[in-house]
Amino acid sequence: MTAIGSFMSQMKGYPLIVFVTCLVGWSLTSMDQSLFGYAIPGIQQEFGAGITDVGWVLALSFTFAAVTAAVIGTLTDRYGRRTMFLFCLAVSALLVGLHTFVVGLVSLTLVRMLAMGFSNGLGPITIAFVAEAAPSRYRGLMVGLIQCGYPIGWFVASLFVVPLIVNFGWRYIFIPALLVIPIAFLLVRKLPESKRFTEERTRHEAETKLDKEPFLQRLYELFAPDLRKRTVMIFIAFFFFGGAYAGTAFFFPAYFNQFRGYSIETATAMVGMSYGIGILGYIAVAFIGEFVMTRRNTCVVWALLGALATMGLLWLPQTQFEDMLWFGIMAAFFYGNAAALNMLIVEVFPTRVRATAIGFAASFSLYLGHAIFPIIVTIAIENIGWQWAFTWAVVPSMLIVAAAIFSLDNIRTGLELEEAAR
Repeated sequence: MTAIGSFMSQMKGYPLIVFVTCLVGWSLTSMDQSLFGYAIPGIQQEFGAGITDVGWVLALSFTFAAVTAAVIGTLTDRYGRRTMFLFCLAVSALLVGLHTFVVGLVSLTLVRMLAMGFSNGLGPITIAFVAEAAPSRYRGLMVGLIQCGYPIGWFVASLFVVPLIVNFGWRYIFIPALLVIPIAFLLVRKLPESKRFTEERTRHEAETKLDKEPFLQRLYELFAPDLRKRTVMIFIAFFFFGGAYAGTAFFFPAYFNQFRGYSIETATAMVGMSYGIGILGYIAVAFIGEFVMTRRNTCVVWALLGALATMGLLWLPQTQFEDMLWFGIMAAFFYGNAAALNMLIVEVFPTRVRATAIGFAASFSLYLGHAIFPIIVTIAIENIGWQWAFTWAVVPSMLIVAAAIFSLDNIRTGLELEEAAR
């Protein structure tokens, strides 16, 4: 009870407001972006698109997202967490809603690119915001827990996607995204700016005029001798994790529909329910990374277990229940490793370049992997089949993730942000 009491007392007020707001915001944007994955089978039917055509839509979208994530990370270090949070959440919701009115693959690709760009820019904002607001003892836990917004978003979306698809078709599943716009403005009404960011910005503006520092100069700082290895290893880890994720996650509704033979409605419900199971893995990795193992070791263990769980999902199930159960286990470890990686990265870089580093070394590389792997995987699906394509996309990638993270220093938990970064 003493530990729980200490946690509750430290999380009151400002830290709790920031955490809840960022969790809700990340859940909403994840819900919006998951809609495309659920719509893929319907899009293929209406536009006569092959799986490779869908891969190109995703590749172009994530290429744009890679650039915007790096830029938004830098803008967040300049203009503040609160302002950019509202901007990215509201604009991306509007663009997702516009998916309803596309007339072909070209217009679909255009709105998808813009929506992904602004939506994924929310990643470095929420991570930096929560890391700077949370008490030191529970910082990793809070950063890990907001990653639950990802499976929460997919799960919540599946609850309304199934009836909308059955009764109206794939286009109408995007309309609820428009409701996120007024919610975004309500969320930031009581949201204060990051205190740590405000203090650091004031100090650096007085000393170095950081506010006017060029974009490329901030990126160059990430390759200074004391940060170079961290930047490179984090870049490699997030690239291969992002590639393995994008090469599978958005295609699983189609995998269950086209390869396993389930109806679109059943495939959608299965993926949604499986993400509900996977939430437990995100929570587990947050607690283990905070109280049981170091952040680095948690990332390594979760990457290896994620590779094994993916093999289990692809090759072992014989029934619908087994498909759903194994998907939940896979989501808990493979996709849940996102929580472990983000717990790690907030402590690797100092406050002055934290959002910039998250935007470039994490988000840019993540979405670069997102851009490249869907094309490779869809070509592989057509040549060697769904199971082998997914296997080769995930297993080697997660081994590389584990190796890159293991090469970093094993920092103990509970340190102040700046002390951990040093």
